Amino acid sequence: MEWNERITYDPKELIQLMEHRLDKLRLFQYDARYRELLGPVFIEKLVSWEKNIKGRRDDPFTIVVCGEFKRGKSSLINALLGEDAVTTNVTTETVTLNRLSYGSHSNEAVLPGGRRMRLSDEELERRNLEKLVQQAGGKIQQLELKRPIGLLQQVTIIDTPGLGDSLKDFSSLVGQALQQADAVIYVFSVSYPLSRTEQFFLKTEVLPQKYTDIFLVGNYADMLRNEEEYGRMRELLLQKTKDLLPGLTPWMLSALDERCAQQGQERPNALLEGLLGEQFAKFLETLQRRIGERRELVLPDRMQRMFQGMEQDLSEILSAMEEGLAMESKDAGLAMEKLKSQWEQQAKEQEEVFARLDSKILGQKAEAYQQVETLLGRMREEVDTLGDMEAEEITKYYTFYCIDTLQEAMNRCLDLHMQELYEMLESLTGEPAKGLPELGHSRYQFRFALDNRTWTKGDNVSYMISKVNAGFLSVVADGIAGAMRKKEMAGKTPELLGKIKEQYTGLHVSCLKAVEGLYGKMSENMKKQLDGYYGSKTQAAKEQAEQSAMVARQDAGKKAEIQEAIAQVWEILGEIKL
Repeated sequence: MEWNERITYDPKELIQLMEHRLDKLRLFQYDARYRELLGPVFIEKLVSWEKNIKGRRDDPFTIVVCGEFKRGKSSLINALLGEDAVTTNVTTETVTLNRLSYGSHSNEAVLPGGRRMRLSDEELERRNLEKLVQQAGGKIQQLELKRPIGLLQQVTIIDTPGLGDSLKDFSSLVGQALQQADAVIYVFSVSYPLSRTEQFFLKTEVLPQKYTDIFLVGNYADMLRNEEEYGRMRELLLQKTKDLLPGLTPWMLSALDERCAQQGQERPNALLEGLLGEQFAKFLETLQRRIGERRELVLPDRMQRMFQGMEQDLSEILSAMEEGLAMESKDAGLAMEKLKSQWEQQAKEQEEVFARLDSKILGQKAEAYQQVETLLGRMREEVDTLGDMEAEEITKYYTFYCIDTLQEAMNRCLDLHMQELYEMLESLTGEPAKGLPELGHSRYQFRFALDNRTWTKGDNVSYMISKVNAGFLSVVADGIAGAMRKKEMAGKTPELLGKIKEQYTGLHVSCLKAVEGLYGKMSENMKKQLDGYYGSKTQAAKEQAEQSAMVARQDAGKKAEIQEAIAQVWEILGEIKL
């Protein structure tokens, strides 16, 4: 055992030490002399950090559940709690942060302006929540749900909006939630496991949370056919995660299977129900054990993480002030002129990046068009080979076959093209990928009328449907939905295949429209996020330049006082880093 592995820490002593250092920094907030010397920007940052650190000091162990849109995050939470506490039937109009904690059964919506609205369980349902959002006259910022459930006595669970939705970008909300996380459960689908976008999010947003436990959960494992396929998928996941998350073993679960078992309902996959039940029980046991192990250390870990963020933030301001100490008063004006020149150069650079981006995405869109047209042609030809199949089998599986095939093709195009865009932006800006906008917010949804519960669970159907582009299969689905609901299918195969072939022309048009919308949205989102990227760089540079100029304009005596104050702050920040 290494010497550092034998060291343990007293949580109470660590907390006292951190609070003592916070008390020492508080001097700079309330002493008028230090407030004048260090300036309003520094003081505002210091006040904000102290408020955040104090606000989180008494929070319970917090688990954040995140992942892309329609990956079953809410269903997984319900399975962990053994109760349908979180609605799974959501739209981008109703989705928000759900904060679940222990207490008497209650629901509250947090509204802008400090308002709160009590909700019944029925009002949490999608059709009712949409009306309430309109009546409230503003976006619901958060749902706070309390439930008298044993697990919630130990933890608070935050259910986050799905990433990757085409209509809204929830990444800022998820990022705020991750800053509160003592543990993260990242949920993905085993049907399309850990795309480049998902891996990028894990690398840039989740892994930097140094003291945060990570649980990687592949949901919808009931969609796998048998234990052999389950084993192959497990090996694939191990290969995908060995470099990204070394030492971390992904879990393969089914929230639907667990809820069916809890409610005594028919399980979705009889061949896998034993394995799925065993794996879910092991996951819950592991989660509860980890919560127990971390309970003593969660507060010092959390405070240390926040202190490190504060130290980095304040250090940037102090460095800018020290630059000002080395400048003469006349140099301050020159520095601001230099900054203005840098802004003009940055604006020119941004225009050039946008032009290159437009050209690149135009070429990618043409490539995606070609891939979709080729695939649809081959799929139409394949219809003639289905004559020996029973109509019932076709109605059960053909639509899902189309969904999977088209989804797989589109996802492969997206993965390839987003990777190309990452590389292009890195070369143009000279910045590493982690400093560039996340490109994974161009996804798509699909409206589907079928809910045939005679052969599968409704959640399975809605899950498969959620994976497809708007309009991708609407023509085919509408054409055969009526036939799917018929009890007698004998002799219907030729008629059914004829309906499918007739609608491939319309399907072709809808697919091309979907590609157009998808790549247009990707371009729009990237430009929006690049605007924020360049804007944040400009704002940071402006604040630092103004801070330097403020110090540079002081006389020698005041500069000496500022230098002394800066040195005192550096000393305390140095203690925080230890």
